[in-house]
Amino acid sequence: MFATLLQLQLRPENDLILDLTNSVLFLGLLKFIFIFAAILYVIFSFVVVRQISLMRQTVVTSLSPFLRLIGYLHLLLSIAVVAIFFIIL
Repeated sequence: MFATLLQLQLRPENDLILDLTNSVLFLGLLKFIFIFAAILYVIFSFVVVRQISLMRQTVVTSLSPFLRLIGYLHLLLSIAVVAIFFIIL
């Protein structure tokens, strides 16, 4: 009896999630949201690099070149994520 109830609950024609994942409009919207968020992250990374350069002008420390390198690596990785999203999605 339990197996019959379980089969009734898992029938694909009654599954809203399965209908949504098969919807082209929903998947297109989801892809757009991911790409848009990744582009916003690139903008954030650029702001971080800009803030690091402003900080270097104000405060000079021995860690300044290291922080600058980390900032540029962060920017490059965020651009790579956007490129991967465009390729995969």
